[in-house]
Amino acid sequence: MYSTILAPTDRAAAARFFRVLGDPTRLHILELLGEQERTVGELVSAVGQSQPRVSTHLACLRHCGFVDSERRGKEIVYRLALRGLDQIFAQADVALEPISKRLATCSRICPDWV
Repeated sequence: MYSTILAPTDRAAAARFFRVLGDPTRLHILELLGEQERTVGELVSAVGQSQPRVSTHLACLRHCGFVDSERRGKEIVYRLALRGLDQIFAQADVALEPISKRLATCSRICPDWV
């Protein structure tokens, strides 16, 4: 199934990669930016979270290299910087399909999201 064995440092980086993807709001932001670049205000409206919360998620995504930003006048526009997320999301849909009901009812990992 896996073609290589990850070294411990690679494993740590991979775990952080998936931890970034492990937040529903960050996933939503990435999906929206996969469609088109957006301003902070547009993202706040689309995800239904407060501006400080969205900005905190954007700071995480920017620091980790998932997105980049550009100032345009008074606004900051965000866009995806990391290629291949659409393929990861498509493969995740395939992988989670047989266990989606179990995942939806899981209370062992972050039950506050449910």
